[in-house]
Amino acid sequence: MAGLYIHIPFCASRCIYCGFYSTLTPRAEKAAAVDLYVDTLCKEAATQRHYIFGEKSDPAERLETIYFGGGTPSQLHARHIEKIFRCIAENYADRMANYDDMEITLECNPDDITPEYAENLSHLPINRISMGAQTFSGERLKFLRRRHKAADVQTAIDRLHRAGIENISIDLMFGFPNETIEEWQLDIDKAIALDIEHLSAYSLMYEEGTPLFKMLAQGKIHEINDLLSRDMYTELCQRLKAAGYEHYEI
Repeated sequence: MAGLYIHIPFCASRCIYCGFYSTLTPRAEKAAAVDLYVDTLCKEAATQRHYIFGEKSDPAERLETIYFGGGTPSQLHARHIEKIFRCIAENYADRMANYDDMEITLECNPDDITPEYAENLSHLPINRISMGAQTFSGERLKFLRRRHKAADVQTAIDRLHRAGIENISIDLMFGFPNETIEEWQLDIDKAIALDIEHLSAYSLMYEEGTPLFKMLAQGKIHEINDLLSRDMYTELCQRLKAAGYEHYEI
């Protein structure tokens, strides 16, 4: 199975833990930078076809998944995403399934999902939304320098559902400095209450070069101990299994 990963490096703000490449979204007067990036990305997709389907690839192999990651892909206007899809169809038509038969995911920030944006997405081939919730604690969201509020997650899901987008995933983090097992249990329960199709959970990572790593090195914060981290992971597995979720990846 072949797939495309499309990196969208723009963010409205930087989270303290993120080690992925990104840059702040240009202001309106500099929006040409986004246009230029999308134009260049389309040229790259056209010229790098051989990288995905080399000379020795199975002629029957088809492109089956497309994933827009970042950065924050929801910082793109719908017209940008539409242009990328046209480029893919023009250059990979003979090696891909129909868009309706593919899993096509867009990473989003909850506060980017306005009613208008959700409606625009519903007219594109996107059929899965991956949303960075991270935590439902306002204090921890502020610590991470996330720009959304906890309540924005439910609001975004409601808007996506009204637009006909049902396949929704969220990301959660655990292992924050000073986080207790009870606080983590509350985050899990709130995620389950959303009744979404998929949930990914990650232990907070201290990536070198990030503000979070610098805070750790300066002794301003401390990692939780390994036993507590293990207990949080076990709690996650048990609660999600009891709620009917299938655990398919470690």
